[in-house]
Amino acid sequence: MEMNLFKAVSVILAISALIKVFFGIFYHEQLYVWARKHYAQEKRTGAVNLLLVYALALLIMAWAGFLINYVPKGWIIIAFITVASLKSLNILFNWQKTSEKFVSFIDKAGSKLWLVDLVVGALGVLFLYLGIWVY
Repeated sequence: MEMNLFKAVSVILAISALIKVFFGIFYHEQLYVWARKHYAQEKRTGAVNLLLVYALALLIMAWAGFLINYVPKGWIIIAFITVASLKSLNILFNWQKTSEKFVSFIDKAGSKLWLVDLVVGALGVLFLYLGIWVY
């Protein structure tokens, strides 16, 4: 199986999503208590900064794939990563407002948090499909 950057990014996204879903299903309450604790901080925590580095690394990988060895349908990953990176930039440069929105969502969402896990799981399966059969 030939590896390219789009395949690598797809597999990394799939694994990340499936890990998040695992914790969302089996450790649901603890996961969202942990997330709320980090987003309720006045300043970004180390864990949030690590997630921002992760998002930036995936953005660099996706655009490097575009510049170095673009493959058909690579635009799917480029578009997703670029949009997700805009969210990361919002966290980076507008921490106070963004974190308040995340905390409010976690506090008010209740059973909708399971829907978040379901959507993340579906995205994980999509990325796995892209990584194995498309790229």
